[in-house]
Amino acid sequence: MGSSVLADHPLLAAVRALPLVELGRSAEGRPILGAIFGATRPGAAAAAPLLVVGGVHGDEPSSIEAVAALARRVFAGAAPTAPLVLVPALNPDGLVRGAKNSARDVDLNRNFPARNWQAAHPPGYAPGAAPLSEPETRLLADLIEAHASRGVVAVHAPFACVNYDGPAAAWAAAVAAACGWPAREDLGYPTPGSLGSWLGVDRGLPVLTLELPPGPHAAFGQQAAAALDEAVRPRESLSESL
Repeated sequence: MGSSVLADHPLLAAVRALPLVELGRSAEGRPILGAIFGATRPGAAAAAPLLVVGGVHGDEPSSIEAVAALARRVFAGAAPTAPLVLVPALNPDGLVRGAKNSARDVDLNRNFPARNWQAAHPPGYAPGAAPLSEPETRLLADLIEAHASRGVVAVHAPFACVNYDGPAAAWAAAVAAACGWPAREDLGYPTPGSLGSWLGVDRGLPVLTLELPPGPHAAFGQQAAAALDEAVRPRESLSESL
């Protein structure tokens, strides 16, 4: 796995310290690590997991810290959760650069095969040559297909809200109540080729985009933990109030 690669950034070293497995590699060959919790249980039918992903944008390190902290709580058995697939740092190349985009200067959250994907883009939002042209987004799409995810939580920053797509209004409201950040159906700008557009709008899958506040994770870590713990707790439905 090459410890020198993951030593490029302290957060990547912290992610590597968790008992995760390599799921794939970034454009520059950095390992993308993750874990699968409880997707199958002895004596029970397999349950479709939730996918929780952080670090889609490399300049949002708090999202990586929040998902890594969730992983530590799950490994420690701190709270019951639904079956999960966790990917703390999808864009390690961007993190190393302190840049939003990937090593190929692609905004990974514009590279998914949504019906609204478009090649034209404002500066800084390059969608790639084609949907899923990037190894990072292909990895995430493969995980979703392989595990038939029942919902997705993408952790971003810095808008301090719980954005949602698809049949996720009640789920978003519960997460918003847990952390104190408002639930918002619309962030106020178009998101062609985003994960929410692809899975939530096009495929009708419940999708939350947990937008953390600006600043360091330590300033709002408890709220982030409350939001993610609520998001991943066992529930029969993500689209109905329980």
